[in-house]
Amino acid sequence: MPIIDRTLKTILTVIALLLGIIAIRPFVDPPAHVQAQAARFDHVQIVSAVFLYKGQQGLLLLDRRNANVWFVPKAEEKFQDPVFVLRLPFEKLDQSPQ
Repeated sequence: MPIIDRTLKTILTVIALLLGIIAIRPFVDPPAHVQAQAARFDHVQIVSAVFLYKGQQGLLLLDRRNANVWFVPKAEEKFQDPVFVLRLPFEKLDQSPQ
């Protein structure tokens, strides 16, 4: 048997063994169960990425916890402190139209 054939068979056998170890590992040592945590600001929804409010351009955000609408002005590629715009009365959505 030529040396090239023996080398090739040895390399293929080592590769097959390593792939077998990788395939068997999850069955021998199952991964620990993890729990996902909600994002810190998952209750904030971007209503408009470009919005003009009192002559300033910025973001319009909706806080879904309490239905507050906020405007975040953008000046010179930096966001400034948010400004409260209004509170939407979501409670009235349950009522019949008048």
